Amino acid sequence: MATRLIDLHCDTLDRCLDEGIGLTGSGLHFNIANRPEDLHICQTMAIFIDSALPLDKARARLFAGYELYRREVCAHTERLCVACDLCDIPCLLSGNPIAVFLAVEGGSVIGKEPSWVDRLCEMSVKLLTITWNGENELCGGVGSEKGFTDIGKQVIARMEENGMLVDASHMNDKSFWDLCEFATKPFCASHSNARSICNHPRNLTDDQFKEIVRRGGVVGLNYYHNFIVDGGETQCMDDLLRHLHHFLELGGEDTVALGSDFDGAVVPHYIEGIEKLPALAGAIERQVGKIVAEKVLFKNAARFLRGM
Repeated sequence: MATRLIDLHCDTLDRCLDEGIGLTGSGLHFNIANRPEDLHICQTMAIFIDSALPLDKARARLFAGYELYRREVCAHTERLCVACDLCDIPCLLSGNPIAVFLAVEGGSVIGKEPSWVDRLCEMSVKLLTITWNGENELCGGVGSEKGFTDIGKQVIARMEENGMLVDASHMNDKSFWDLCEFATKPFCASHSNARSICNHPRNLTDDQFKEIVRRGGVVGLNYYHNFIVDGGETQCMDDLLRHLHHFLELGGEDTVALGSDFDGAVVPHYIEGIEKLPALAGAIERQVGKIVAEKVLFKNAARFLRGM
């Protein structure tokens, strides 16, 4: 029986755009040609927008990434399909080895125009990481002390009205707690680990994680070595799974998911590429049992995505 897995974040589109390659390009973490036969995966594919980009260049980057996404999907219809309706992911993966859907990482593409949420919806963007490490017109990332602006609050409200998923990864602590004051629907941290295990500001505090649990959101485990252990010198899968165990201890059995950060981060040898995902799945099942493993690998993210 094939392993089913949902990954809430990768930067493969960005790398393909920068290097002029496609989804079977050499050296990619998410190289669809390397998919093991026993793996069926739904992959969130993000178009990365750097916080420092001026608005015109941010939007040009968005359109370039979108055209690449469409072109690559059309070029590989025998291997993958687009998850237009996220409620259908289980059905899609029963007939296709790979399903993909589109995200944007960096709300600077919206500028001061909340109506641009509608434009993203027209492009079938399902998830928006509100900021990156800097700051934009909406809120501040981990490299900033800025919180949410009035425009940012309007954007969140418009996203919730349109069923677009809110991603709090990369927010600083002020922006995170600001979001909790006015968000009315569950949100996610698509690629963030536990700060009490690895003390990096990109990781979540215990209170932040418990708030996401309370709201019915999800948190995707990030494979970036500097978010796994202090100093980045991770040697084995147990280092990554220590974050999983900690989140489970905080009541996260129905909250923890996966958010690899493939092709956007340095990942350790034991999880370096799509071909290593069955080993990850096996390690999770051995440590937490089949029922919890199925939630972490697939069911938690699927439940969250269906609620959009």
